[in-house]
Amino acid sequence: MKYIRKIELEITSKCNAACPGCARTLNADKLTLQSFSLADIKRLFPTKNDIVNREFKFCGVLGDPAVNNECVDMVSYLTSNGAYCELSTNGGYQTADWWHRLGTIASEYPGKVHIHFCVDGHKETNHIYRVNTKFDIIERNMTAYADAAPPSSATWIYIMFDHNEHELDVAKDHAKKLNFDFATRTGMRNSYHDWIAVLKKKQDKKIVEKTQTITTTGAKEHSKVEVVRELDRFIEEYQTSSVDEEKIKAITDSIVCKYVHESEIFIASDLTMWPCCFLWDSAFKNKENILEKLGQFDPEWNSLKKHSIQEVMDHPWYEKLLEASWNPYHNLHLARCIKTCAKNKAYHNEINYIVN
Repeated sequence: MKYIRKIELEITSKCNAACPGCARTLNADKLTLQSFSLADIKRLFPTKNDIVNREFKFCGVLGDPAVNNECVDMVSYLTSNGAYCELSTNGGYQTADWWHRLGTIASEYPGKVHIHFCVDGHKETNHIYRVNTKFDIIERNMTAYADAAPPSSATWIYIMFDHNEHELDVAKDHAKKLNFDFATRTGMRNSYHDWIAVLKKKQDKKIVEKTQTITTTGAKEHSKVEVVRELDRFIEEYQTSSVDEEKIKAITDSIVCKYVHESEIFIASDLTMWPCCFLWDSAFKNKENILEKLGQFDPEWNSLKKHSIQEVMDHPWYEKLLEASWNPYHNLHLARCIKTCAKNKAYHNEINYIVN
């Protein structure tokens, strides 16, 4: 445990939005609404030595951390014990007072709190991808946080789509007025897929639905799309025929694993522990039969309801089988590890910070 430097916390699977590219939107039939509590955080990280100088990222696969009412209390507990806390949110939930309190904590512990406001557009366009969010509420909450927080304790993260490109400069100027940093983000999934947003509008006293296709083209695409397509071809090759060991080694040696190489763990909203958000996403969807493959272990083998973090880390899968399973011919192999983390994490989001 002493080597773990970063912990990503999915403190809830609940969200106020319905983003069309989100796992919870695309797999609503698999979704269970659940959260964990401040008491769980205190149980898992009971002393200052368990917390100090570690990075806690409130994000996840399924939910928005701000929907968990105890989120601010968790941030307060962790920062008061010397942690760094980063929170990613669409900004469209909770009250202005709630956000002002979070800004106050950022002021009380300078450099310990940073918020990523994931707002993909401005008044005209943000709701097109961040379905169900309302820009006036987001603006109110960002302002409440900014009024209490020190400068540069938040970043406005803006996913670039074809439909919102024209509002980029307006958003940049708005971020500057709030004393926020500003960055654009490009995701590999958005370059691979178009999304269909279902938008609702009141018309003649009725709710009317319309759909809009969300595209990412040209310079807005991820710069490493072709590298990941090459990995796709490699995965297809070893799944359909024999691949020589030298080629396999070249690919597996290029994996940069959040757990193995970057000392990070992921705690899901059901309090199971994973090496990263990607494998929790696979478990949620049961991609590649991950649940059946790992089902050979004892039930709740990675549950933090039953075990400590150290006990889960001492499990054979974490100790040696995870890394061994990167080989395509291992019985626990998950192609997701190659897809998302080979070629030096080519699949990962690209974030470009823009100086205001």
